[in-house]
Amino acid sequence: MAQATEKQTPHKVELSRDLTKLGSYATIIGMLVGSGIFVVTGESGAVAGPSVPLAYLILAPVILATAVAYSVYISTPLGIRPGGAYIHISRTTQNYYVGFIALWLKWLAYIGALAVLSTSLGRYFKFFYPNMDQSLAALLPFGQSLLERYPADPSLGELVIASASLLFFFVFNLVGVKFYGWLQTAMFLVLCLAIVVLVVPGLFAIDLKNFSPLFPYGFWVSGPPGREVGFMAALPALFFAYAGFESLAQTAGETKEARQSLPRIFVNGILISMAIFFLMSLVAFGIVPHEELAESKYAMSLVAARFLPWWGGAVVTVGALMAFTTSLNATLYVPARILYVFGEDRMAPGWFARIGKRFRTPWVSLVINTTIAVALLWTKKFGYVLNIALVSMFLLYGLHSASLIALPFIRPALYKTARVKLRPAFLVIAGLVSLASMSYLAAVTIARDIAKQSALPAEQRGLTVWQLLLIWTIAGTILYAIARWEGRREGFDYKRQLTKDWVDE
Repeated sequence: MAQATEKQTPHKVELSRDLTKLGSYATIIGMLVGSGIFVVTGESGAVAGPSVPLAYLILAPVILATAVAYSVYISTPLGIRPGGAYIHISRTTQNYYVGFIALWLKWLAYIGALAVLSTSLGRYFKFFYPNMDQSLAALLPFGQSLLERYPADPSLGELVIASASLLFFFVFNLVGVKFYGWLQTAMFLVLCLAIVVLVVPGLFAIDLKNFSPLFPYGFWVSGPPGREVGFMAALPALFFAYAGFESLAQTAGETKEARQSLPRIFVNGILISMAIFFLMSLVAFGIVPHEELAESKYAMSLVAARFLPWWGGAVVTVGALMAFTTSLNATLYVPARILYVFGEDRMAPGWFARIGKRFRTPWVSLVINTTIAVALLWTKKFGYVLNIALVSMFLLYGLHSASLIALPFIRPALYKTARVKLRPAFLVIAGLVSLASMSYLAAVTIARDIAKQSALPAEQRGLTVWQLLLIWTIAGTILYAIARWEGRREGFDYKRQLTKDWVDE
């Protein structure tokens, strides 16, 4: 009977496994370095002073404890599909909803990140071409009207560059994961060259006086709401530098020998990124005083200009551009796989999971994400999704770590399939460290946002982070309920879907 059913089932177009190990390293390190060191490091100097390098080291054990869950899960049969935390949580708990909501909120954060990264890329282009807005206004139809409508934050030029970059990476993502990997690797190698040019000679140019005092604003949090300072105040924002390391899990459906290679790449990629964060921030704060660094929009280019010849500054600036582009390319890749797996599991319409026969990429999901990101850019509404980015990340990591704690006890058959063999006691300790840290960071972030909004005049207040989370959770719940209803009506076997990936292993 099973054979007869198999014969009647039309051939399903699968994702192609063309992403190499180097492409996987370029994905995780490119995502981390792009969204972190070039964005938040300089700004954090205004909060924590020159102690930022120490903060990166303090966060390291928390990140590694959180990464344990991904390494274990990806070494199971679940590690050959995209979906990441959603797949891991739902298969462990045998419940779709919690994993869906966690990744739904993270998907929203990715879409907001697309808008921010692309506009940040546009701002860096102004380093080379300060009159970009006026020049583009002269070329575009209705250019002067657009220039008046988009004077800043983001400006017309930044929006044009942002939109063009999104469409550029959309094409490379569309034509196959092989081309995505080639482009990501090429940009990553240029980024590595820029880091070497900055760090190696920079270590010999450090002035230790710039690190005294190490905690100019104190160790603990102080200051009025919205303007908190102190070493501990900088930790939630600096954690954003590590945002996106879980993106590697979304490559599982397209990586060669995923169960064998990805667990190691997870840990190695994070360790390499940690070393980059520490060394680059050490050079930055050791060469430029933290007050000056915090005011610069081009922090690393400013650092390079202090001790490198003109060509060195240019290389570092190009490296900064590559940091944004590697992160942008990966950030476009990842949410398409999220929608794809939602479609496969019928957490969303089934056509979300459509794969092109020629290029074997989830083209529908790519089109949806790119369209939404461009629309958010030009309407300047990406704050509604970006503002939940930090808290959604903390929630996702916390829930994922909680599922790791439960894994050997409530799903021992799945646990036994893991190729990364760690004792249950170690999994519990690592999970608890991550869960406690994520809970603390989420609570602090929400509390600070509430205090900040309360300190504003009534007419200037907006929606708080917890209100946005509630709104988007309700929206996700409605979509979830509709998709489940449609799936059941069409005879989709939700119970079988929860176990088919690993039950016969």
